[in-house]
Amino acid sequence: MQGNVIFTAFARKAAQRMEERKKKRTLRLRVASMDNMEIEIRAISDTELMECSETFENGIEQDRYMIYMASPTLQESAKLLVEQGVLAPGQEYKITEIFSGVERAFLAGKVLELSGLSGDPGIEVVKESEELKNS
Repeated sequence: MQGNVIFTAFARKAAQRMEERKKKRTLRLRVASMDNMEIEIRAISDTELMECSETFENGIEQDRYMIYMASPTLQESAKLLVEQGVLAPGQEYKITEIFSGVERAFLAGKVLELSGLSGDPGIEVVKESEELKNS
């Protein structure tokens, strides 16, 4: 009977957590090196993360693409730069070259954190056991 209660409670928590993960979390960040301009970033899906790693082999390019994908602000700005001829069509993600390496790493980390892909997992070992098998 107690096992059934535990599974019911776990299932309820799992359903609640699945609903929470459907919500797209966003952050507004101020970039000091850009005269304190603000950009918005959002969480990305597992599918979008896979697209970043499949599109580029280079980790820096993956980060740039991920930041671009996660930022409506950068996407809108990149459209304007394409219209002005500053960026080539299909190369919109290169707007992220405005960020220094430290800024890029910070932004990529924030995107991963928002997406639930980094940070403290909040999981700990409760019990470890070992069983001997009879041969």
